[in-house]
Amino acid sequence: MKKLFLTPLIILLIVSSLTAQSDYEIVQNFKARYQQLEQQIKNAVSFDELNAVTGEIERLKNEFSTYRELLDRSLYPDNFEKSFDKLGNSLIIRKADFTQIDVLQTEVITLRSEVDELNKKNAELLNQIQLLEVQRKKDAETIAKLEKLVSELRASLKKRDELVYAIIDSLAPKLSGDVSALTQKEKEQIVAETEKKNVLYIVKKSLRDNNRFLEVTTLKPGDLNEVKQQQSNFVSLWQKVGPKLVDVYAGRKDKSQELKDIDALFTSWKTGIQREAWESIHEDFALNNINLQSFYNGNEFTEIITAFINDEIKSYGLKSKEESQRIYSVFVDSVWYKTISNEWMPYLLENNMLTTQQKEIIEKKIAEWKETISPKDLTLIYVGVGVLIVLIVTFFLLRKKNGTKVVQNTN
Repeated sequence: MKKLFLTPLIILLIVSSLTAQSDYEIVQNFKARYQQLEQQIKNAVSFDELNAVTGEIERLKNEFSTYRELLDRSLYPDNFEKSFDKLGNSLIIRKADFTQIDVLQTEVITLRSEVDELNKKNAELLNQIQLLEVQRKKDAETIAKLEKLVSELRASLKKRDELVYAIIDSLAPKLSGDVSALTQKEKEQIVAETEKKNVLYIVKKSLRDNNRFLEVTTLKPGDLNEVKQQQSNFVSLWQKVGPKLVDVYAGRKDKSQELKDIDALFTSWKTGIQREAWESIHEDFALNNINLQSFYNGNEFTEIITAFINDEIKSYGLKSKEESQRIYSVFVDSVWYKTISNEWMPYLLENNMLTTQQKEIIEKKIAEWKETISPKDLTLIYVGVGVLIVLIVTFFLLRKKNGTKVVQNTN
């Protein structure tokens, strides 16, 4: 009797287990296919792909309609109908995105095309300038050609950057509010648009070219002021979009790293402008055969300049007077007062790259050097003594002459 009772119970448990397992598989299968459709909607890059998803949604709904009650219980807090309503809304939103993209597509494609053309042009100019920089000491014709190419490249970079600004600016409206309040779907839409326009790539390309421009050119203060303004404009625009893109891309390591790279490139551009100023000043000395150690800040500049002058003061008399005076004349007259003091000093002081005290230290040392080469006080003394001697001699000669005349008249 006991066996007869247990057998139906075991059979019932087995059947229930198989039924539960079957229901579980149905629910899991539905969820997997549902998530696949969600992903297809997010990844769609055209209306045709979205229309294809529409058909797949209908097939999924028809196929699982017989399991409606099971899915209603398993999809809590949603249910069968609500799940498909959500997919339908996602389709509508995504299609709206493509409508907006289509409106902007011509503009963006035009901008991207112009950016690509300018990128090619800039690359050629950068290479030509790099070659000419090696020859710039040789002849005036090379220098003139180099200056023309630098001017052309600077204008081309500025134009390209303005196009990049327009592309970045198109993202600003979507990122104008509190990014943390955006839904995941809204963030994904911004990501899709950013990648569609290839924003991160063109920003990095622009920054790298601007950095390379500083590396291969020798610029004057006026040029650097223009570059500083260009950099300031770029930073201001990126600050409206960049930090918010970091939040949007949070969790995506590859893109988060790209955004960090962009920040690093901005920093490199800023420090590169200062570095270019010091290197251009060093080049002004080198072109006049004044060979100094490299310097990259006000302290180094002051120390190296004063050390050079000290060496010249100490070596005065150990080499020919003509050579000492020649070096002084080239350093002070041809470089310091003609170029550094006149052109660079206002820029260095205005941008806090050199202090007034450091400037005074250098100029005091130059005055000391001048005293060594041609001591002003001694020269005046020598001249004064010479004049006095002449006057004394003249006086005695005249007195003697007059005395002779008096004696003659007495006789």
